[in-house]
Amino acid sequence: MTNSGRKILILRMLVLLFAFLPAASSYADVNHKKILSFISKNASSKRKIGIMVRSADTGRTVFRYNSKKEFIPASNNKILSSIAALSLLGKDFRFKTKFYLGGGIHSGVGHGGLYVKGFGDPTIDIEKLKEIAGRIKALGITAIEGGIHLDGSYFDDVHYGEGWDSEWFGKSFCPPVTAISFNYNSAKIKISASKVQGAPVTVRTEPAEFPFPIRSKVSTSLKRSAVRAKYNERNELKISGYVSPRKKAETLELSVPDPFFYFGAVLKQVLEEEGIEVNGPIDRRRVPRWTGKIFTHYSEPLGTIIHEYNKESVNIIGESIVKVIGAKYLSTPGSWKSGTHVIENHLRMIGLNGNFSMADGSGLSRLNRVSPEDITHALAKVYKDPDISEEFISSLPIAGVDGTLKKRFRSLKGKVYAKTGYLEGARSLSGYVFGKNGQVYVFSIISNGMGSRVKKLQNLLLRELVY
Repeated sequence: MTNSGRKILILRMLVLLFAFLPAASSYADVNHKKILSFISKNASSKRKIGIMVRSADTGRTVFRYNSKKEFIPASNNKILSSIAALSLLGKDFRFKTKFYLGGGIHSGVGHGGLYVKGFGDPTIDIEKLKEIAGRIKALGITAIEGGIHLDGSYFDDVHYGEGWDSEWFGKSFCPPVTAISFNYNSAKIKISASKVQGAPVTVRTEPAEFPFPIRSKVSTSLKRSAVRAKYNERNELKISGYVSPRKKAETLELSVPDPFFYFGAVLKQVLEEEGIEVNGPIDRRRVPRWTGKIFTHYSEPLGTIIHEYNKESVNIIGESIVKVIGAKYLSTPGSWKSGTHVIENHLRMIGLNGNFSMADGSGLSRLNRVSPEDITHALAKVYKDPDISEEFISSLPIAGVDGTLKKRFRSLKGKVYAKTGYLEGARSLSGYVFGKNGQVYVFSIISNGMGSRVKKLQNLLLRELVY
């Protein structure tokens, strides 16, 4: 047996799927009447849920309910963008960031400023910036004259997706999407109480190199703990409220107002920690033709990045992928419009035939629409694709083990690989189940307006498939 054959065999032994009973089946995959009875008891929800279950190996329909109806998929949209990214860009694709000098290097001084051109890498963190600083130092550079200039022209200047709720802006799960980013364009603010009531609190940031001024009006209170934060027009973070010493700390997870300055300011701090003095402004500026490239930084392979994307549901990764696909296959600057157009065409080419539509990659947009039938078709297609099946399937959260399913379906531990999805009014769960009789199922359950009641149905269906 070839290596690729072994991988597929292992995946089929491991990967699990959600199932339902077909009206005409040679054996009972699930108790059909039990599932329909549950739905009928929630009569008001009958048109608010869609379900599709089929055999991953044969394509045999196991169960369907409103399976062709389009719903808001929430983060189940990541299934479609992941499959398209692995197919169109390839599992070995790496995001790149190019570094240039405006002039030469003389006596250890890099003249003309340091230029950075981003090509959509969403994964640069503090450790990677330290690696970048080390590469600059290795060139013999001890100072940079002329500042740091950030070129984000590979993407358009639309930083928030169509259909995103403006109330989310400023939250870490909804950061601005830019061709140059650092730390997912977000930060954590940790606020610890004093031992004395009414006294000022301690404010710490992660990463420590947070370049935006913080104006704190938070004090210690024995009775209450509530903190609010908002950036003003000068990009100062204003924090107010109270923190109780009974709590370890209040943690705020926020996006940043200016990703380009964020990247440039932290890069400057890291360079100076490496002994490289930086003189000059930090600004946005396109790379001039006369500059000289000094090196290119590459991300981890896409096959690795997809794991973080799906396991932890990191939205900015999906949005960067969409814009990169738009830039590569149509034209720069990359945009949501061009990227989703390419992805939709690809998905139709592999057999999705519903009236689905994509507005973004992560599923934050309420304009996304897809049917459970189309999602299961995509899942079944990738299951049999030896080029990307291992990377995709292993990227999904595993019931009772990791990711967003670590604390769910513990009685089905290791038997369900699936992507969760949640927006206000929309809940989804789609993936694979390793079921009874050695069957592997692909399934999709999407509800719009059913609320948390759908969790009971998910539990019922998955247990029926496994036991």
